[in-house]
Formats: sequence, C-alpha cells, structure tokens
Amino acid sequence: MESLKISVNSATCYKNNSVIFSDINISLKNSEIIIIMGSNGCGKTTLIKSISGIQNLDSGEIKLNNKNIATIGSDFKEEIVYVGHKNSLNNDLTTIENLEYLSAFDSTTDISNTANIRNLMKNLNIEKYKNYRVSDISEGNKKKISLMRLLLTKKKIWLLDEPMSYLDDESINMLINIFIEHQKKGGLIFLTTHYDFSKKINACKVYTMKDAELT
Repeated sequence: MESLKISVNSATCYKNNSVIFSDINISLKNSEIIIIMGSNGCGKTTLIKSISGIQNLDSGEIKLNNKNIATIGSDFKEEIVYVGHKNSLNNDLTTIENLEYLSAFDSTTDISNTANIRNLMKNLNIEKYKNYRVSDISEGNKKKISLMRLLLTKKKIWLLDEPMSYLDDESINMLINIFIEHQKKGGLIFLTTHYDFSKKINACKVYTMKDAELT
C-alpha cells in the first residue's frame, strides 16, 4: 500500500482583515478519517478548500508526504477527489451525462463500463434516474450523483465538504459504509459535517471549529 500523509501546519487564513482560522495543526494518514464540525460560517469550508489547494493560506503550510502542496501544484490535485458543498452538476444534462463530464477530469475512472455504473448507482438508489435531467430530481438525489464520484474513482484522498447534506438517514448510512470500505483500502478522508458519525467508524478523529480555532 502506498504510504500517504497529509499534514496541516500552523495554517492561518484571513478574509477582509478578519481571521477565518488561525494556527491549525492536524495530520491524516492511511485509513484515517478526520471530521471537522462547527456552526455555519465558522470556517470549515475555507479550511477544506485550503487543504484541497483551492484556497491559499495567509501563513502556514499543507504538506503531502512532507512536500508542500504549493510547490507540487497539479501533482497534488491528481491525488485527490474534492466534492464541494455545492453540487458540481449541470442541470441541463442527464445524470449519466454529468457523470461522464465529471469523470473526464479523473484519469482513474472508467465511465465506459456501463454495467458497473448501473451497479454503483444501485448502491445509492439512483439507478432509475440515470436518464433524468438533473433539474428534474431532488436535492438529495443530486447530492448522491455528486457522491458517485467516490465510487468511480481509484484515488485514495477524499476531501468532502458537507457530504451528508440533503441525505436521509438511510442514505447517510450508505455513505458511512462507503467510507468504511475506502478505509479498508488504505484511503484517507477529510470532511466537514454537522453529523457526528464517529462512533460508527474506526480510526476517526473529530475536531470542532470555533472562534477561528480547532479543538
């Protein structure tokens, strides 16, 4: 198994001269999950965007295997799957067309295996929507389509912002099982959420963001 470690060292970020978060220090390695909790607007999304390389830090650094992601650039993004809070879907395309489009950015996926795609969609109870336009389905099912990327990719590092929003209890449990399977394969998961599922999963660290700090 490839050894992977993400380290967040003294990370600090500002917006409009206000501190979003300050002096954050956390680390994540193979088969571990980090859950970041906290109220809306506390900086969870900014933190996970910083770890993904979308948001620049004002000070501190984020490393993958002791290499600063700012210096390895696109090589780091080739290692991660980032699923944001907002669904990266085109409402005018069908579910399958959206998956084809999103998969084009991930060289580890194989969207051509239609039988496999159908089976994976069954896992999330969205197979019947495969030919629906995204504009015609519920927010919960839109979220499941976005999360299908996790079933299609072979990448080890998952960075997820509020992946459980709009999901019902059954779908949340399905997603937790997907996380467990990813752990078994040595995957890393860093996510923000309002839902503490840490007692249902092993090797899981929970942090709360409040007043620009992580505790």
